[in-house]
Amino acid sequence: MTDISKLTLTKIVKSLRKGEFSSREITESFLSRIELLDEKLNAFITVSPDLALSQADEADHIFTSWRKQTKNSLPALLGVPIAIKDLISVADIRCTCGSLILEKFKPPYNATAVQHLLDAGVVILGKTNTDEFAMGSSTENSAFGVTHNPWDVSRVPGGSSGGSASAVAARMVPAALGTDTGGSIRQPASFCGITGLKPTYGRVSRYGLIAYGSSRCDWNADTRCQGHSPFVFSYCRLR
Repeated sequence: MTDISKLTLTKIVKSLRKGEFSSREITESFLSRIELLDEKLNAFITVSPDLALSQADEADHIFTSWRKQTKNSLPALLGVPIAIKDLISVADIRCTCGSLILEKFKPPYNATAVQHLLDAGVVILGKTNTDEFAMGSSTENSAFGVTHNPWDVSRVPGGSSGGSASAVAARMVPAALGTDTGGSIRQPASFCGITGLKPTYGRVSRYGLIAYGSSRCDWNADTRCQGHSPFVFSYCRLR
């Protein structure tokens, strides 16, 4: 019997189109693996099984209709489960940024990147752990606990997208979104032995992404930070 969690993203897409597995079967398989492993790894902050199964059932309905008229096109990632770094807005699913400040915050809208993925047919399993407001490189600095590397739980998975990297490496999800300013996708990918891609700046909209340095200004060493509180100097450009 095929272990669904071992299938690559490409094979999952092909299997769905061939009807070898339903999206619900695939989604339930990954949800079961999250339940089995995440207590140990802490890769997820929020798991959204109700949303995921609802999206999977909708995808299966589309597949059923498509097989009756295969000339119709299908969304690129229809029925494929993914996870989203908990720094990126998903409507009505809490977005904590790894901080107690936003522990109960639920965005009223989807980030542009998330909306494009939903338009492509994905199933969202949940939100992954991150260094608080993405300020870190180990995913040890989250208010919701340390994320562990699935190859050796005594080691870190890198960061700040360590939750996404750990989840993919542990096969709790076939793919996940992260964010990368100075290596926060690429470094966790290398730590966890998976593929990480940072797109060229500007290719992916940042709308709906909660930034770690939204307050910026010029700092003059002889005066206060111009127009802003001096407490934000760590994000300022010295001159």
